[in-house]
Amino acid sequence: MSEKLPYGTNMPTTDGTPEATAVPSETIALITGGARGIGRHLSEAFAGAGYHVIVTATSASNAEAAADEIAEATGGGVTGVGLRTDDIAAVKALRESVVALEAETGKRLQVLINNAGRIESSEGPLWDADPESLKAVVDANVTGVALMINVFAPVLMAGAEATSRPSRIIDLNSGSGAKGTPAYAVYSASKAALFRLADSVVHFGHDKGLRIFEMAPGVVETAMTKSMPVHDFRQGDDWTSPGQVTDLALALASGTLDAFTGRYVRAGADSEESLISEANELEDSTRRLTLC
Repeated sequence: MSEKLPYGTNMPTTDGTPEATAVPSETIALITGGARGIGRHLSEAFAGAGYHVIVTATSASNAEAAADEIAEATGGGVTGVGLRTDDIAAVKALRESVVALEAETGKRLQVLINNAGRIESSEGPLWDADPESLKAVVDANVTGVALMINVFAPVLMAGAEATSRPSRIIDLNSGSGAKGTPAYAVYSASKAALFRLADSVVHFGHDKGLRIFEMAPGVVETAMTKSMPVHDFRQGDDWTSPGQVTDLALALASGTLDAFTGRYVRAGADSEESLISEANELEDSTRRLTLC
């Protein structure tokens, strides 16, 4: 590569005219970890909105069972696939399956939601944590997301070129990535790493039709969050509702919020309407993880 690359990424400018360009009936949405928790809510919402959804889980049988249940509940097209996102061979094999599904259905992969992730098995000082747990967090939250982008970005860009519509990646990020949670140090570091991956996607992919968003889901009541002592105080409205998460994700996938590519948004605090009203005021550092 001959160009001299700058430190940091200058964000694309926007004309402030939001437009929904996605065509769900012609689009495949790939959702990692889509069989349970937040991923299950996202899978159901995207299938209900007309997307053909690919649901992954580490267990193929769990992914297939979830896909059948979601298809029955929504009437949508849903495919279940077993996948470890940090397994290079498995991710490449999934790419071949996706390309085959594109040929079979005439739809294009234009949405990738990197939802699969992990958190430390215990809460507290880094040196008290189980080393295997720490490695698993990095494998899922950093290596897995990097591999999914590495393998699927060319498919997404090909879809953007073929349809003349941008393709979109949504990373499930966290307030722990933006601000840090000392009791979950490696989880926080892994989510902060996603901002740097997004910088690269914006720098090299924007002109090729790629958009990427760092979406924090707030704190949705799931088996994972219920197991975390830090959330023991939460009741009722202290939790983010699944609908707030899925509404924001569908808006990001639609194109109305493309001004926020490479930036951080949070379900429960942000909505499609509030973000559209903010779009004209964005500066280069707004809603990005920057160190001064």
